[in-house]
Amino acid sequence: MGLNEVADGGKVVITRIDGGRNARKKLMDLGMIPGVPVTIIRRADRNPMLLSVMGRQVVLGRGMAEKVFVR
Repeated sequence: MGLNEVADGGKVVITRIDGGRNARKKLMDLGMIPGVPVTIIRRADRNPMLLSVMGRQVVLGRGMAEKVFVR
């Protein structure tokens, strides 16, 4: 499932990152790496998501969140 589908408070683990080289690099620079746990702090329908990744808060737009697959 895509990260953009996880509800508020959801705790998931990244399994795959899709997209082009630049998108993947940007996501990885934010800590979005396969095997890393992520907690959804806030998921608003049309606004960026607020996440907790590796002990820090990350804001991620919907388009980028669609490239991150989790379980």
